Amino acid sequence: MPHTHYSLDDFLLDESFQAYVAGKDEQAVRYWQQWLAEHPGQQADARQAQELLQDLAHTRPRPVPTGLKEQELRKFQQARRALPTAAPRLRSQRRAWRWAASLAMVLLVVGGLGWWLRRPAAPASATHYATTTGQQRTITLPDGSVVTLNGNSTLTTAATWTAETPREVWLTGEGYFRVTHRATQPVADINAAPGNVKFVVHAGKLNIAVLGTEFDVSTQPTSTKVVLNSGRIAVERQALLTRENLLMKPGDLVETSTAEPELNRRHVQPALYSAWTRGQLEFHQTPLSEVVQLLRDKYNLQVEVTDSTLLQQAVTGDLPAADPGLLLPALARSLDIRVTRTGDTVRLLPAAR
Repeated sequence: MPHTHYSLDDFLLDESFQAYVAGKDEQAVRYWQQWLAEHPGQQADARQAQELLQDLAHTRPRPVPTGLKEQELRKFQQARRALPTAAPRLRSQRRAWRWAASLAMVLLVVGGLGWWLRRPAAPASATHYATTTGQQRTITLPDGSVVTLNGNSTLTTAATWTAETPREVWLTGEGYFRVTHRATQPVADINAAPGNVKFVVHAGKLNIAVLGTEFDVSTQPTSTKVVLNSGRIAVERQALLTRENLLMKPGDLVETSTAEPELNRRHVQPALYSAWTRGQLEFHQTPLSEVVQLLRDKYNLQVEVTDSTLLQQAVTGDLPAADPGLLLPALARSLDIRVTRTGDTVRLLPAAR
């Protein structure tokens, strides 16, 4: 079958596509990267197939999910009996991906994954806010919460808000949130809080629930990051066979990506990650190692440090935040080092003597 006619299940069952998703076959990776770039109309199905395979490839069979209708339950049990043993115990990498494809097809048969992928959808009657490249926009929501959108970002909300309904927004791109409290008394557990006092951001595969705080969310096709400035955040990642929950503290950065779906947490200087709202990165004896991580996180740059002693240096001063084309030369001058850039690869080198 020509690939131009592929649907979701065709991608799932194609061994070459499975090898591309696994990343173990360079020829398959090159082929599918080029093919998908040339066929944008197929990218949605291919991306969904990729996510299914990655979520399932290393997953052991779980108990049958609750909530299935009796007919669906019978279909699920019959289909799962036909599956091979769990992927983690298979010796062959190829067999593991075949197992994932088989399980994905079972899930499709019993209802399109709806009972595993209950991702809230934006309401039909919605308000949309958007920015273009290089543009920032500050939005005051009906509850008084304020959102600053970075360039190439969109925010979707319900057309009308009431004090009785949950506050939900859908983000693509990057936004900095200052959320207004609705709770009239202290709430110990965000997840157990009444729905009408929570503020929920849906970004990528994450559901981010807060009561009132400040935080930055950045979502891209392959990753989503959350950085908490103050207060608390409950982050949920809902995948096919798993649901992961994590409570963030100030200074936490939590990330999920296509390559590493599990929630990954580390501590950062949150002011650096919201500096784009002010146009300046404010460094105060910040180790270069943290600056390198910032370049990777915020600008998606591959950073190579040729001399590890450079990482012992510290950066102090205000540097431009909006454009890495301005930031990198300023960083070089600040530390008296050389910085070269080729595409998305940046190299930090000692100054020439």
